[in-house]
Amino acid sequence: MKQVDKMEIVHSQSAEFIEQGEHGKFLKMIPDTFLIKGDKVDGKYNQGYAIRHLNRRDILLIDVVEESSKAAVKKFVEEGYQIKGILITCDAILKTAYADLKTISEDAGGAAIYAHPRNNIKDDFKTKDITKRDPVLDSFSINIFDLPGASGASVVVYSEINDGMLFPGEDAVGSDYSSDLNTFSRPEKTNANNDFGLAESWAAFDTEFSFLFPRKGKPGFNLEEGNQIDILNSLGKS
Repeated sequence: MKQVDKMEIVHSQSAEFIEQGEHGKFLKMIPDTFLIKGDKVDGKYNQGYAIRHLNRRDILLIDVVEESSKAAVKKFVEEGYQIKGILITCDAILKTAYADLKTISEDAGGAAIYAHPRNNIKDDFKTKDITKRDPVLDSFSINIFDLPGASGASVVVYSEINDGMLFPGEDAVGSDYSSDLNTFSRPEKTNANNDFGLAESWAAFDTEFSFLFPRKGKPGFNLEEGNQIDILNSLGKS
């Protein structure tokens, strides 16, 4: 069995590695977890993610719907991977989709698409309710937290893999890649009530996580208890 190069892991957990990584290509962050840089908006790349199952065959995509990721998803399918689902964390993700959901599903080998039942789905493709228990999500050790997002219905995706990975979609924004900081904040306020609800949800969040992979900004790696407390205090600050 091939041994993982420790220096490779260290290098992959850096802002420089992500910044220098090829746009539209899946970059390995940690074991069986990949980041893909999508479109650049207001100086920040939209980021999507992929989790590979321990069976080394099944893939779960998170917020991967943009034109720039289409070829990379196609390559997964051509290489024999089975994309078991595409998870949508909020309405903002749907606005970046390169085609209708039926087409996106077909391009991913017929993958199911999971979304919040209150998301603004503009076509008649039948999505799966991401807030309900599901055998595919269970197989990836996924738990879904239903949060009042900055612009409506949204979820935070949590996986027990790698000692806890948190995918908050747009409900947490990482520092700029050009910054020396590695902090997280709530998105820009668009609705005072939604922002208050989101702050309260983050303040009450009590699930431990070692990695935080946001839609925008630098991820957080190898987060210890003190780091987690600081992040949640920042996200829950009213």
